[in-house]
Amino acid sequence: MKERFLMLGVLLKFWYLWLLVLIAVIYRLFKPTIKGWFGEKTVALYLRNLPPEGYTVLNDVILQTDNGTTQIDHIVVSRYGVFIIETKNYKGWIFGGEKSSQWTQNIYGRKSSFMNPLRQNFAHIKAVEAQLTQYPSLPIIPIAAFSPECELKVKVTSHVVYFHQVPGVIRKYIEKHISNEDVTAIVRILRSADIKSVAVKKEHIGEVAAKKAEFESITAGDKCPKCGGKIVRRQGKTGSFLGCSNYPKCRYTKKLR
Repeated sequence: MKERFLMLGVLLKFWYLWLLVLIAVIYRLFKPTIKGWFGEKTVALYLRNLPPEGYTVLNDVILQTDNGTTQIDHIVVSRYGVFIIETKNYKGWIFGGEKSSQWTQNIYGRKSSFMNPLRQNFAHIKAVEAQLTQYPSLPIIPIAAFSPECELKVKVTSHVVYFHQVPGVIRKYIEKHISNEDVTAIVRILRSADIKSVAVKKEHIGEVAAKKAEFESITAGDKCPKCGGKIVRRQGKTGSFLGCSNYPKCRYTKKLR
């Protein structure tokens, strides 16, 4: 009994060490989610530098689509257009092309693939357009924002920049397309369409995690079962799917859940 009390005393004396271990375990388990959250919060802080009288910022917007829900990190509404921002809090070298289905992250020779953020933004643009059908000529400008801890080696003409450069890109657009009243109406529409339900958000996160796990599982061998080509993510009229990089010679496809 005495030994048990001594052991309990030791554990209580060094409780802060156990707390640090617990924090480290939680961080390791939820590292991608935590990093993504920090990236989005960082960009949100930079967006505060935009004049509030000319720009309205909406963060973490979830919209309903024909294929489920889509989450948009940031939407900026102004008289100069609507800006859709996809945030990537990545390290290492980032390689990719405008029309590539996947981009590559290289950290000291360890490579991993992720979906082209420009394609992600294309889906986001379609979701916003579906909500703003009364504004068919409204410019919607996509921006992919990356952490300054990475080095961008992408070949694109679209806006692919670092976190701190996002406000500068937005302020380069100076041609007015809509009135202040239209800006107010658009913000009201998007806020009304934004799904705030905790249950829906959890479901959306689960769907994203499931698709990512399935994609990583299927592409682990990185080879098409029919011709040996590379398996890549593609975007079709009905949503994302997996297909062979040797298309149209090889038409192997597989649906994502």
